Amino acid sequence: MKSFTIYNPVKIHFGNGMLAQAGSIAKKYSDNILIVTGKNSMQKTGTLDKLVKILKESGITVTVYDGITPNPTATEIDEAAKIAKQKKVGLIIGLGGGSPLDSAKAIAVAAKGDIPVWEYLKTPANDALPIITIVSTSGTGSEVNRYSVMTNPATGEKPGFGYECMYPKEAIIDPEITSSMPPYVTAATGFDVFVHIFEAFTGKAKNEFSSAYCMQAFYLLKDNLIKAYSEPDNMQARGDMALASALAGLAIDISGVSIMHAMEHPVSGNYPNIAHGAGLAVLALESMKYNLNACKRDYILIAHHFGIKRADKSDDEYAMSLIEKTKEILTALNLNVRLKDLGVEKDKLQKIAKEAFATMGFAIDNNPAVIDEKGVLKLLENSY
Repeated sequence: MKSFTIYNPVKIHFGNGMLAQAGSIAKKYSDNILIVTGKNSMQKTGTLDKLVKILKESGITVTVYDGITPNPTATEIDEAAKIAKQKKVGLIIGLGGGSPLDSAKAIAVAAKGDIPVWEYLKTPANDALPIITIVSTSGTGSEVNRYSVMTNPATGEKPGFGYECMYPKEAIIDPEITSSMPPYVTAATGFDVFVHIFEAFTGKAKNEFSSAYCMQAFYLLKDNLIKAYSEPDNMQARGDMALASALAGLAIDISGVSIMHAMEHPVSGNYPNIAHGAGLAVLALESMKYNLNACKRDYILIAHHFGIKRADKSDDEYAMSLIEKTKEILTALNLNVRLKDLGVEKDKLQKIAKEAFATMGFAIDNNPAVIDEKGVLKLLENSY
């Protein structure tokens, strides 16, 4: 019997209008806070202004750092950490999608230390400022787990890291905020949820707890991913996708990710204009084909959960039907494209394959089927 340890201390507040509680939640930790967000979306929707007003009405001093880019760099994180130190803030609030939330966790660590944030890839962090996450997309699951991803702007490396001190204290998941997502963001972040569930359910580190989260997340996603994309005002679909994202985030916190993420991180690290979910979409089908024989039973269970009819299909045919279903989903989301369509240059594939091992080795190790650098390069070429 497999042994494992489960720990997740994040207090989750879910529901429409939950943003209104941000002041009373934040006040428990500090009356001097730094909001970490991106450059555009939270400003355009008015969510940032609304949050600042709520916090100030609770007697909280607010500083805003809005320099986070879609694939955040270590430079941005260090800059924000310097501001947090100068302002002597006692709480970091991440507001937005995965990038601001990931960055908030890394900033919280760097603000308590005296080394550049990149050094924490090798130097364990034992302390961080308290963190609250307020999520605006249904995708990364970063709102409920310890992980942060950052890019080295000089090399294009894009590793992930996470220590126990980086868990958010509390997460606010308000589906009303996610309703502002444009269709492409809904599609890309929604497919990120799919991959999180899939890789947590099939990876070597899976266990009964992560699988339970995955099954419920699959149930929510199968009827609502395409619906949230095609019916943007459908708040039931938005809410169910927000729940699926959080459940998937809890699942990968336990069981991690595998080959799709290992390859995608260096793709968007070298090409920062590529959305993470779009990069995963390009790599999904070839990765699923490669892993089929190593986790055929898992594919069959997922196919059944998706409502795919077995009829007289053999095990191989039924497992393959999941890949065909995934292709249908990608087509419905307008994400069924190739690496070359995203602007990736073919002569960069070798570098990307090497970086998959150098920066995401833990995800390679978690892949259900053993793969070497030559095999990863072949997957990239087949996805090109």
